Amino acid sequence: MDWKASLVKDENENLFQIPRRWVLLRYYEAFNLLFRIENALRVFVYTVLKTEFREKWPDIEIISDEAGAGSIASIAKKRMAQSQSYGYLGHAVTCPIMQLTSGELTRLIVHDSYWKLFKHQFRGSKEIIKNKLEEIGSIRNSLAHFRPIKEDDVTAIKHNAKHVLMGVEEYLGQALRQPDVVPTNTDDEWYSKLRNLKNELCSTFFQQSEDASWIRIGLGYTCPVLKTNRFHEQYIAYDVLTINSATVLHEHPDIRSAVSFLSESIPYTQMSDDMIPNFRKALLFIVNRNILEELADTIHDSLKAILRAIAEESELIQQDNLARGKLVHVARASASARETKSGATWNVETATFWTPVSPSDPPEYWGSFGSYVERDFIAGTDQYPWMPEIISWWEPPF
Repeated sequence: MDWKASLVKDENENLFQIPRRWVLLRYYEAFNLLFRIENALRVFVYTVLKTEFREKWPDIEIISDEAGAGSIASIAKKRMAQSQSYGYLGHAVTCPIMQLTSGELTRLIVHDSYWKLFKHQFRGSKEIIKNKLEEIGSIRNSLAHFRPIKEDDVTAIKHNAKHVLMGVEEYLGQALRQPDVVPTNTDDEWYSKLRNLKNELCSTFFQQSEDASWIRIGLGYTCPVLKTNRFHEQYIAYDVLTINSATVLHEHPDIRSAVSFLSESIPYTQMSDDMIPNFRKALLFIVNRNILEELADTIHDSLKAILRAIAEESELIQQDNLARGKLVHVARASASARETKSGATWNVETATFWTPVSPSDPPEYWGSFGSYVERDFIAGTDQYPWMPEIISWWEPPF
């Protein structure tokens, strides 16, 4: 069997050569559309359910593809147990919503008990939305079971997705993106309670979505440098303190219950005149505004406890480099110089500061996802929550 391989035609992987004997291009296009639609629906359904039911969202009952009722958690647990027989294949993805099929997502959305939660994001009646999602699902099943599809089927997916998902994309745009700074003259009670949370190593900042319905609470950590090793003029290694972002949710269940998700960001790091870069890390807590107003006291107390733990553990490890904290740990960073006409240009490497998503992490931990989100999320995102790697190359918006 001579399967023949695809070829990359340029170094930036922008041009490919596909063997003529491979399946027709419409099959690739249909797969891309269906992959993105189904995963966008998962993110949407999770976000709505987490906002409504908080930590109880996996307990809601749905009708599974096996024609029986069960909770999201129980259905997911069964499927994950089955997949462990071939655990050496693919990635371990443990968020319960990732185990639901497109048919189950559709039945959940249009169910009499839950339609009231979702209907505001759809521009059509329940019957029409159900029909259009089921049409997409029918084409999806043909492709999944390797039956032929027509060019018109690809067009139908695009049209149905546009009709059904316009409001969903607007909702996700608000929930996943908070580009605006919360004004300092905001007189909301939650802002008064949270705005002054800080210590010597940590500060807080606040951003909001364009419609102000979602708030991003940022916790910025100035990472202390424990040790510097200059191996030669153009390479320096540093032992630096940083935060295990996922552990914050493990150790503080109240903040985990309140947030829709927690992501992390590593701000651009520059070399300073004293050859100590400005190492920093930011935790980004995304909260629906209604929940924030309801749970302002609880969120305040949780953030205060997190700040205190970070400060105490940082001080402990600075005094005893062999000590270990629950939230704070030592990471290795480096800086390398490249000579230019204007002098040395330093590149600072902080890849070890990231906390990757682990199968044992709660669904609220989204890793690096969320620090930047495409406006054209459904059709253009290069990554999703709960997935340990990108699914496409990022396309610059210019």
